[in-house]
Amino acid sequence: MGLMGAKNPLAGFYGILKFLEFSFLTFFIIQNFKLLNKTIIFWCFLTGIIFESLLAFLQYFNQASINGIFYFFGERNFNAQTPGIANASINGQLFLRPYATFSHPNALAGFLVVAMLYLLLISSKGKQKILLISIALGTLALVLSLSRTAIFIWLIYLIVLFGVSLAEKYKKQFSKAKLLIVIFSTVIVLAILLLIFQNSFVLQRFLSTKIFDESIVQRSELVGQSFVMFQKSPLLGIGINNFYNNLSFSNYQLNFTLIQSVHNFFLLVLSETGIIGVCVFLYVLWKTFVKTMQKQLQEKRRYLFLLVFSVVFLGLFDHYFLTIQQGQLLFSVVLGTTLAYKKE
Repeated sequence: MGLMGAKNPLAGFYGILKFLEFSFLTFFIIQNFKLLNKTIIFWCFLTGIIFESLLAFLQYFNQASINGIFYFFGERNFNAQTPGIANASINGQLFLRPYATFSHPNALAGFLVVAMLYLLLISSKGKQKILLISIALGTLALVLSLSRTAIFIWLIYLIVLFGVSLAEKYKKQFSKAKLLIVIFSTVIVLAILLLIFQNSFVLQRFLSTKIFDESIVQRSELVGQSFVMFQKSPLLGIGINNFYNNLSFSNYQLNFTLIQSVHNFFLLVLSETGIIGVCVFLYVLWKTFVKTMQKQLQEKRRYLFLLVFSVVFLGLFDHYFLTIQQGQLLFSVVLGTTLAYKKE
């Protein structure tokens, strides 16, 4: 695990440094969460959501990067014809999926989901209007990202959170019969909306997904290769940050689009750190989930749970929480906040 048996020890050493860096950030948040200014944190996340959402809008309608000053915020130069760019083919038409300042639209979508939940967690009275505006902008940008996993989970969250807040508000006024009527009416409304928007590009993005799509085939190949790597060194793994060095391209004749991590962070941890590493990883996630179940957290408990669940669920289909700077920061903040949170 780490450097033992690694094909590229320098990459492994760098991976260990990054692990220590974000472990320190998590530990710092746990120890100092009470002292942190929640108002400043709120405005930082809110500003991030609004900025990334507006930039995503501009990129989508421009079908290219905006360039100029946005380069200094992390945007890179690209258009729909850039090799390896993330386009979505819907009804025979290509759409450039916006990146904002992230390395991939899926990473942008993951940030929006986690950041919007974090705002709901730390928001206070008097900030409802700006909170709703940022969530509305974030939701629209999330839709434009065309990230199926993130859109799906956020839609479920909106329905559940709206239903829970409605039930809490009118709990005393609702009989079982009225509750059934509300549920039935909600289902009818959702069905009508589905019929109205059945030809929308977002819905078509879901409906056009096929098991033989190139992205799914490539992901399946990477999953297979991750198990091959695990078999090489099941106890300690092939070494942190060494997934790329152990890829084999024999079946794809050096298809360099496959030079990426497996799109499942459990398999990534398993292949790079073996059984020992993945057991530690699962233990940390389990302790975090247990913390979200504590009764004294009251209404904040649901947002903490959704934050941790979002990281785990999105991590089942991608790797950015472990492989890129923004994802690692988000993961550390979620873990640190959840483990530190107490009734306030």
